[in-house]
Amino acid sequence: MFSRLIICCISVLVVSCGSGPPPKQYLLEPVLDPVNESNPPAIEAVALAEVTVPAYANDQRLASRDTSQQIVYAEDAKWADSPDEAITRVLANRLRYFLEATVIVEPWPRGYEPQARIEVQLDKLVREATGGVELSGQIRIISGDGKEMIDVRTFQFVRYANTRDPNAFFIAVAAGVNDISRMAADALRAHFNS
Repeated sequence: MFSRLIICCISVLVVSCGSGPPPKQYLLEPVLDPVNESNPPAIEAVALAEVTVPAYANDQRLASRDTSQQIVYAEDAKWADSPDEAITRVLANRLRYFLEATVIVEPWPRGYEPQARIEVQLDKLVREATGGVELSGQIRIISGDGKEMIDVRTFQFVRYANTRDPNAFFIAVAAGVNDISRMAADALRAHFNS
């Protein structure tokens, strides 16, 4: 009887030690530019495909690389949304700002006829050593009917941070998404304003 009581106490102790506080959840918010100084392209309707991210980055925990280049995950901080949904949401917000056009995330409603479609594929989305983010991938601009490739732009950049605090990572990601939206707007401007 005494041994069962000890086993139960040890089991409760092990379970309580293994489960710490739940991880903090962080919401990706858009970067707020005070003034849009760009000349928007002559376009009114855009369709945005959901952003694709690498499999390792689709985990809601923050992904980093250690010194041996292995992916490691933060157990105390995670995305509030799935990374692909969060980045798509913020990208749509920034595209609306830079394009001054209607931007709807696919699937779009019946009767919506976009003049262009934007697809963004991230090949890399990882927290870098200073707490910022490494981003690389490709932006594809396609005609609204899907029949013509308008432009393809690749990107690879690092947004550094001054701290490993997860907030710094999400601010860096938002700044990177802002950069991607500017690149897409530039590609559309070159095509539709020429």
